[in-house]
Amino acid sequence: MKIKHLLYTLAIVCCAFTASAQSKVGTVNVNVLVSKLPEIADVQKGMQAYEKELQDDLKAKLEAYGKEVEAANKAFKDMTEDDKKKKQQEIYELEADIQKFRQNAVQLVQIKQDELMRPLYQKVSNAVAEVAKQEQYTQVFTLDGNELAYVNPQYDITLKVATKLGLNIETKK
Repeated sequence: MKIKHLLYTLAIVCCAFTASAQSKVGTVNVNVLVSKLPEIADVQKGMQAYEKELQDDLKAKLEAYGKEVEAANKAFKDMTEDDKKKKQQEIYELEADIQKFRQNAVQLVQIKQDELMRPLYQKVSNAVAEVAKQEQYTQVFTLDGNELAYVNPQYDITLKVATKLGLNIETKK
């Protein structure tokens, strides 16, 4: 009888342990949270200022190009063929420079936006991690990209897999 009682107790303890070890998964919409942060206004102002700076640079390049073309058109009739070719080459280089500037401007705007938004996403990420730890979530997925926003480090098996592969990975503390 005592053995049977002991086995039942052991089974209850095992079941309780198994139940407590289960995953708790949540979701979060990071973009909604970031868009509601008060700092977003500063990001928007920063982006507007940067875009204006790029537009002013482009305008200056276009004005310089226009003046160069106008001066070349006036001087062409008095130029030698070699001088005309050199002047045309200069104008083509200015056109290429303007085209390259336009292409790079799109990338520069994206880089600037990423730079200004990074602290906001980091702030939300830190808050997600705090809430996940407090509420004992093991994983939190983002709704906007179905990526992991948080995972309990206890479930990270990277080091075990590295050992299995014979790799040595240093852990951050």
